[in-house]
Amino acid sequence: MTLPSLPKELWDQIATYLTGRDVKRLRLACKSLSGIPLPLDRVFISANRIDINVFRYVANHDVFRHCVREIIWDEARFERDFRVDASSGLEWTDMGYTEDDPPDDFLTECRDNLDLVEARLAQYRLDLPFIAPLVKAMEEPLTMCESWWHNRQFLEEQRSVLAEDLDIKAFEYGLDRFPALKRITITPAAHGTLFAPLYKTPMIRTLPYGLNYSIPRGWPVSGESYLPADEWIEENKGKWRGFKEVIRCLAEGKAAGVKELVLDTHLLPTGVTCRFFDQPSLEYDHLVGLLQRPGFRRLNLALMAGQQEPSDWESFRNGRLRSALAEASELEHFHLNTDIGYQGTKDPGAHLALLHDIFPIERWPKLRHFGLTRFLVSQRDLVSFLSKLPASVRTIELNCLYFISADDSYRDLLENMHDSLDWKTRNAAGRPKVTIRLDLLDYGRIDSSEVGSRNLWLEEEVGRFLYDGGPNPFDQVFRDEVLPGHGGTLRDEFQPELVHPWVDHDTLVLMGIEKESPSGRIEVGE
Repeated sequence: MTLPSLPKELWDQIATYLTGRDVKRLRLACKSLSGIPLPLDRVFISANRIDINVFRYVANHDVFRHCVREIIWDEARFERDFRVDASSGLEWTDMGYTEDDPPDDFLTECRDNLDLVEARLAQYRLDLPFIAPLVKAMEEPLTMCESWWHNRQFLEEQRSVLAEDLDIKAFEYGLDRFPALKRITITPAAHGTLFAPLYKTPMIRTLPYGLNYSIPRGWPVSGESYLPADEWIEENKGKWRGFKEVIRCLAEGKAAGVKELVLDTHLLPTGVTCRFFDQPSLEYDHLVGLLQRPGFRRLNLALMAGQQEPSDWESFRNGRLRSALAEASELEHFHLNTDIGYQGTKDPGAHLALLHDIFPIERWPKLRHFGLTRFLVSQRDLVSFLSKLPASVRTIELNCLYFISADDSYRDLLENMHDSLDWKTRNAAGRPKVTIRLDLLDYGRIDSSEVGSRNLWLEEEVGRFLYDGGPNPFDQVFRDEVLPGHGGTLRDEFQPELVHPWVDHDTLVLMGIEKESPSGRIEVGE
């Protein structure tokens, strides 16, 4: 039997394990394989005409539109951060306008992009799957003047889309055209890092090869300077344009099959301003209306807490967040991500509400996943909260947590969980799987230009300690750290192929992963 003569049902199943590119090649190989279905289960929308045109094409296709289960709204927008004139997109200098010379801020950001790429090229073997694309992109880089010209074109086209609300109109149209639609994801992280986008959207696929550009985010992102959380007022709402329009449309009853809303920052320190919950607003009512949908089952909420005084944190203490979440009585998956603690947050101390006063878990009897990322916690309060989670919970994430007390730590948290929770008495299928992700920047010994979006994952190590008598993976001295060789896996948020054990440099050299003497390698535990 030849391969093309295999039953269509078998080929359809095989295709589910292939990339979209490989499926397209198979369809072109011969007539008998041309009927293999394309893996077109999601579409993208953004403030770019290419994405909008492809979105509308799929929405109008009598076959493709029935396959779409997810809309991803790319909130990344090219901003006016480089002293450019609002109407022309040209830099203003003392000598007047100049079309060709990139401004210093743009050049600085592009150099930072290259620093990250070059550090990875210096650290890893160049034939590795996650490094080879970077090597190829660096072979024929565009000049900075060419990159600046493209940046201005992106911005100019974006302005015309936003002025006519073309993205919103397309989104509303698509909601009525995708009968299988279940999830809407909103992300500011689609562009990932240089040469490593999170999503290869139609627009990103058309970027000139070797283009180094200012990576757009759209939402405010905390960096070395910790940004304040903006008030939820009209002049600020446009920063979260996609979020605002999505909850409006869904609250109005469009796309009744949508039961999942995901705000995905991929660990970027950003989100919708937490002050969304400070006061009553039309958008708050829209969110509540969405959460009240029968069968609504998943909410990934990303909030930007920003720089607040210890007496503030009203957004978490006033009960409005809890009240909204309580409306989702059929919730199965909940995850809260914030920028709290990132690069020097102010400690809210006793003013931060207890977890049970924020999350109405008594209203979530069907909950199967609970996650916290970048949140300030009391170890005692967290363990008490975990003990009250419904027995239906199967997975828990406790990522990049910051402990209010200097006496608390991840090591002590795991010890307390092991001793206080009854999970180990349950049968194996009923025990929650606990995952911990650690931001390597928090170790304090790592240059951000070398690490970027890399983080340390602890999965099996936590389970072995909680349930099987294994060792605590966290160090006895550096109690929030896992030393190389003591467990964990290094991963990258924007390069899923970058996965290797958390071990020392010499071991990685023997494994054929790192170079003999990389200038950009990570040094931990010296």
